[in-house]
Amino acid sequence: MTEHLRLLIVDDDEVDRLLVQRLLATTGLPVDVVEATSGSEALEHLKARAFDVILLDFFLPGEDGFGVLRELGSQGSRAPIVVLTGQGSEQTAVELMKAGASDYIAKGRLSAERLEQSLRQAMRLHLAEQRHRALAEALPQIVWTAGPDGRPDYFNRRWYDYTGLPPVPSLEKNASAATLLLREAIHADDVVGCLGKWNESRQTGTPFECEGRIRRHADGAWRWHLIQALPLRNAHGRILQWLGTCTDIDDQKRAAETLSFLAEASTMLTASLEMSVTLERLSALMLPRLGDWCAVYLQDGDGPVLQAMAAHVDPTRVPLLREQHRAFPPSATVSHGVARVLRTGVPELVPELTEDVLLEVLGPQGNDERIRPGSWIIVPLWAQRRVFGALMVCASRSDRRYGARDLELVQELARRAEIAIDNARLFEMAKAEHLGAEQANRAKDEFLAAVSHELRTPLMAMLGWTRMLRTGQLSPQKAARALEAVERNTQVQTQLIEDLLDVSRIITGKMRLEIRPVNPAAFIEAALDSVRHAADAKGVTLCAELPPGSGSIHGDADRLQQMVWNLLSNAIKFTPRGGQVTVRLLWVEGHILIEVQDSGQGIPRAYLGQIFERFWQVDGSSTRKHGGLGLGLAIVRHLTELHGGTIEATSEGEGHGALFRLTLPLSAAASLRGGPPLLQSQARQESPSLAQSVLEGLQVLVVDDEPDALELLAVVLESRGAQVVTASNAREALEKQQLHRPHVIISDIGMPGEDGYSFIRRLRALPLEQGGQTPAIALTAFARMEDRTRALLAGFQMHVPKPIEPAELIIVLASLTGRHPLADERVRGRSA
Repeated sequence: MTEHLRLLIVDDDEVDRLLVQRLLATTGLPVDVVEATSGSEALEHLKARAFDVILLDFFLPGEDGFGVLRELGSQGSRAPIVVLTGQGSEQTAVELMKAGASDYIAKGRLSAERLEQSLRQAMRLHLAEQRHRALAEALPQIVWTAGPDGRPDYFNRRWYDYTGLPPVPSLEKNASAATLLLREAIHADDVVGCLGKWNESRQTGTPFECEGRIRRHADGAWRWHLIQALPLRNAHGRILQWLGTCTDIDDQKRAAETLSFLAEASTMLTASLEMSVTLERLSALMLPRLGDWCAVYLQDGDGPVLQAMAAHVDPTRVPLLREQHRAFPPSATVSHGVARVLRTGVPELVPELTEDVLLEVLGPQGNDERIRPGSWIIVPLWAQRRVFGALMVCASRSDRRYGARDLELVQELARRAEIAIDNARLFEMAKAEHLGAEQANRAKDEFLAAVSHELRTPLMAMLGWTRMLRTGQLSPQKAARALEAVERNTQVQTQLIEDLLDVSRIITGKMRLEIRPVNPAAFIEAALDSVRHAADAKGVTLCAELPPGSGSIHGDADRLQQMVWNLLSNAIKFTPRGGQVTVRLLWVEGHILIEVQDSGQGIPRAYLGQIFERFWQVDGSSTRKHGGLGLGLAIVRHLTELHGGTIEATSEGEGHGALFRLTLPLSAAASLRGGPPLLQSQARQESPSLAQSVLEGLQVLVVDDEPDALELLAVVLESRGAQVVTASNAREALEKQQLHRPHVIISDIGMPGEDGYSFIRRLRALPLEQGGQTPAIALTAFARMEDRTRALLAGFQMHVPKPIEPAELIIVLASLTGRHPLADERVRGRSA
């Protein structure tokens, strides 16, 4: 020590003061001594100047050494205090050290060496403390100290700058002020735990450590700190001071918590593929950790925004959230909220919501205090590079406002949620497709069973009557009835097959119409004629109200007749004997209205929306009263749509009949004066009257691998004078063509070995003089539109589907060979 030591001796005994002075002189220490005889006098000296060391007699007149220590400390002096006493115990020494003394010397053992040692030790501690405090002030970390009793006595400047709290005078001795300071700086939820651990460390002398949130004055944020303190001890092991620090660990702690939270979220959200379970777990993750209420919104394309999930920390308020969405769904025109996020794919953070924003986004109910948000975060949900939804979380409490850190966390959660939700959506779609496939499979089985039933029923009648006819035991009257039954059931089978083919064309989009101007009354009358026999047989009265009109429609006459025929057949089927079926034609502005009304069993209202579906029937069981495949009305609906019209059904319920309304647009062009004459429905045209010998001298080659069909065709053609040559395969047909050079060829398509397409190509490859251009007709059971096109492209002049009426076959041949020109229009549609 090169500078003079400023020493204050506080002792009422002059002898003892002189003894101390003499001992100091022998130590060689450069000392400036000031004497005081009482504690009050010492305090006066401390007010005037600072001292490096204080020598204090423990027993002063009327004063207790502990009281003097406290008085000296209350003046803010940090000079080390060495206590001198003539009596006392080891316990007294411990208490003195706890009270703030740096050393204790019994007067009976006082010597120059002991005094010098104590003074030098006190000064070393004092200098070390000063250096530590200087260093603490320079550090960017919070540093604090506490006395041996654990009461804080120092906080560095960083503490006050960080917390914004004002310095407290005489902090060392003001226990209540120190405690209040801690309670103001540390989060209320953490104070009790930290003080409990601090008291435990203070009593046991073990290092102190806890985590607590300290409020940062700059932005008001509560940030996590690691609060630590180590005890500083003297040579005897006694605690002289506690040295503490507060380290900001908020970023690390939140990062660790976030990683743990997101890991938990990933596990929970991927644990199930059920949408409801996924959304329920998502809400459990978000509330109350991230907000007071949350919601998930989904949107498919340009469809409406659906609220897939809404949750609140108070479950009784969830209906309010759902009602708010129902009453005021997201609007595409708003500049905030869910709709904007869905539209732009950009997340939205609003730390402080205004009345205007709430009214624009949530409507009047958004201001309901029970669900009113004060701050919100909305992030998009992405899948396949497209926004399919949005996740919204709201804070209602005034003490919670979202920031950038919260947005990052919600975005990370949304990334996990969007995968889980999209997987759940795909799973539900897969379930729906699987269910649809199962339903389609059941429908297919039911349909095949119905087809089998509907085909076998007429087959049984046909087969039974045919075998009875072969026996020759039927009377002429029975034989006539047998032939009628065979013909009737053959027509039933033909209609079933035609319906199936029509449905196939509808499904594949290959239904074609031959559009021409048509008189509505004509095809309605044709349909009435077609069903009149069935109505008479069942005892159902047919009524028609067909007033004359001044317009036409553009359409396919055959298909229009088919539509009305199906409606009439359906009405007759479900009308009991004695009932009535009425068809009306009404002319309205720009349209015609065709009504088919029956007095039958009616349609249950629950089924009105399904009766136009394919293969659907009100009663599809094996005990149903009415047959059929459930195709007629489906075909009617599709043909109506192709003609630009609409079809609807109404019924007052079971037992009250049904009414079908078919609306078709009028053709403006065809209704002009001087337009082309209206064509009658093909079905209404009478078959041309052909002479019995119309095919006289016509040489025909018939090719078919079915012997019965071959024989039937030969008999029909020879009955009209044709000369028929038959072949059962393509090779034989080519040989006979070269041998007989027929005028025309009728060939099947499906034949073993070489089909009809190959046969006609080989024929067309022959030179003209060898019959390479002989007219040919494809007579086949392949009746689809693509089959017709393929046949014509292969080289056939005409495509005729099986079965065909014998009279129509004669007409086709007469037209193709030019033997009856009146039949040209009849068969024109079959040719290329």
